[in-house]
Parts: sequence; C-alpha cells; structure tokens
Amino acid sequence: MQTLIKFGSFTPISPRSYAVQRSDLDSEDSGRSETGKMFRNRIRAGVYKIQVTWRVNRSQLSAIANAISPDSFSATFFDPTTASTKTCTMYAGDRSATMVLNADTAAETLWDLSVNFIEY
Repeated sequence: MQTLIKFGSFTPISPRSYAVQRSDLDSEDSGRSETGKMFRNRIRAGVYKIQVTWRVNRSQLSAIANAISPDSFSATFFDPTTASTKTCTMYAGDRSATMVLNADTAAETLWDLSVNFIEY
C-alpha cells in the first residue's frame, strides 16, 4: 500500500479516508459590488487542506497525536490534484476521535481519528 501522508520521519498507518483540497486566499478587499460584480484581490493560490481519517487503536492514536502536536511540522503527502508528492509546512486544525469499537481493554478499543491539516 502506498504512503499517502507522513509527518517528518513519522509514517502513520494507511488512512481510511483521505481528501486533498486546494484553495485560494483573497484579501479582505475582495467581494462583490452592489450590482453583483466580483472584485478580487487574490493574495495566495493553491493553499492545501488535507482531511484524513484513520481507524486506530490506543497506541496508534497516541503516536499520531504526538506527531502532529507541534505548532507546525513538515508533511509529505500525495496530491491527487497534480498526481505528485508534495512537502510543505502544515499545522493540525480540527481533530476529532470517535469510538467505533468498545473492546474489553482500552488498548483494544478502536477509534476513528479525523484531522484537518492546513498549509502554513
């Protein structure tokens, strides 16, 4: 299985879902006139946002959480919009963990960990 994303030297398990989005950032001066005509001042193009979900046990959850805990980190990922691998500085945005299997022990319990990674 191909590696879709890694953080520095840490490579997590393969994700259950993986989506890459590229967005433009416009200045606060951008908007629409009273007649609906667009006026735009794009200040940055192609900013990456990656939405990833992993199904993990407790130790895998802890390892991923530790890898993405710094304010920023290097992420290397497959970009399906260009069919190439990219490396950039990112931060972890919203994170959620949903229990999907309540096992007999905490170590065996399974979680769906979802994280948004946003380019700096």
